[in-house]
Amino acid sequence: MADAAEATIEERIRHYILDGSNADLRRLLSISQVTAETARAAFDRIGIQDGWNVIDCGCGPIGGLPVLAEMVGPTGRVVGVDFSEPTVQRARAVAAELQLDNVEVMVGDIHELDAATLGGPFDLAFTRLFLMHQADLARALTRISGLLHPAGWLITQEALRSPAPRSHPHLDALEAYWALLYSEMESSGARPRAIDDLPRTARAAGFDVVHANGFFLLQDAELGFGIHAATLAAGKERAIKSGAATEQEIDEAVSALRAAKNGGYEWVSSPFFLDLALRKTAPV
Repeated sequence: MADAAEATIEERIRHYILDGSNADLRRLLSISQVTAETARAAFDRIGIQDGWNVIDCGCGPIGGLPVLAEMVGPTGRVVGVDFSEPTVQRARAVAAELQLDNVEVMVGDIHELDAATLGGPFDLAFTRLFLMHQADLARALTRISGLLHPAGWLITQEALRSPAPRSHPHLDALEAYWALLYSEMESSGARPRAIDDLPRTARAAGFDVVHANGFFLLQDAELGFGIHAATLAAGKERAIKSGAATEQEIDEAVSALRAAKNGGYEWVSSPFFLDLALRKTAPV
C-alpha cells in the first residue's frame, strides 16, 4: 500500500474509517465517501476548474471538502464553514490528516458572515444535508447568493422527507427511523417538506435552476444500515430534548437497524436526494 505521502484521498479516508476511534466521525466519513461520486459528477457538470474559490456551507467534520479540494487543485481554495467550534476543530484535524493543503475551515454561521470575511466572493458554494435543517430556507439561500460572484454556482444535494430510505427485503424500521429523524429536525425549527419546494424557493432567492436531478445511493447492508443506525444514534439527545421522540423509540429503532446489518438484506439505500445545480442570476 502507498505510504501516507503517496496515498490517495480515498485511501486516507478508508484508513480513517477503519482505524478511527470516534464512531460519529467514522459515520460522517462513510457518508462523505459514499456520496463522493455524486458530488464529483455535479461539479463536473457545471465545469468546475482548477483555481476556483469554493465554499462548503455547513461542512461538519468532513462534508464535501475532500472532493472539492481535489477538483480545484493546488491553485484553488476551499473554505468549509460550520457554526460549531468543536466540529470545526475536528474538521481541521481531518483536513490535516488527509493532507488537504488547499482547505481551510472556519467557525461561523452563513447567516452572519459576509463574502469578504470568508475570503470571497466564491465561484461555487456547496451544500449537502444542510439546507434541510434551515428554519428559513429562503433566507439561507439569499445569504449563500451573497457569498457568490455574479453568475456563481450553488450545488445542493439535500434529502427529501419522502420517500424514505429503502431496502430489499423491505424493513419497516427504515421508515420509522427516517420519520423520527425528520421529526427531530422539524421540532428544531426546520419547515416541513421545505426541500420539496427548493427549486421554487431558489428562484425567488435569485437563482436559475440549471439542472435538476434526484438519486438514491445503494450500499451493502452492513455499511448502509450501519450509517443509518449511527445517524439516528447521533441525534438521540437532540430528539429527546426537542420532544420529537422518546429514548425508548430511538433505542428500538437503532437496535432494529443494527440488527439488519446481518439479516440477509441484499441492499439498503440512502434517503432520496434532490440534486440541483443553481446559478446566481446575472444582473441585467
